[in-house]
Amino acid sequence: MQKNRHCWLEAGMSFTPAALQIVVPVRDPELTQAALRHAGTLGHDLNVCLRLIDIHVVPYALPLNKPTVSCRMLEMKLRALAEEIEEPVCPELIYARDWEEGFRRVLKPRSIVIFGIRRTWWPTRDKRMSERLRRHGHQVIWVECN
Repeated sequence: MQKNRHCWLEAGMSFTPAALQIVVPVRDPELTQAALRHAGTLGHDLNVCLRLIDIHVVPYALPLNKPTVSCRMLEMKLRALAEEIEEPVCPELIYARDWEEGFRRVLKPRSIVIFGIRRTWWPTRDKRMSERLRRHGHQVIWVECN
């Protein structure tokens, strides 16, 4: 298996322009892997930039540059997720006070977002957030997992 190519990005850095960007937020590891696999199949043989975005919430009592978890550990976790698929992935680690606000801040207008969600009939937090993202003009795709 070919080693996955990925670039490391932090807030404020730019990435290689691509014809299409697909954004996968890091949530539950199993759901994130399912969303990444789906994004990889959608972007296969296309000029696609897969953005794997991990929003780490920092409590108000701490400065944003002093998160509660080791930066190195967060980076290792994100790189491990990025290496799950063969497509090129741009992992991004973002520090924010609120998860949803931090995520919306890094999205480009009319972004394609792929969420891994659990199959339920009731509206979950991620389903409600998906609807809010759609109201802001983004395209949201759900990948259901059991």
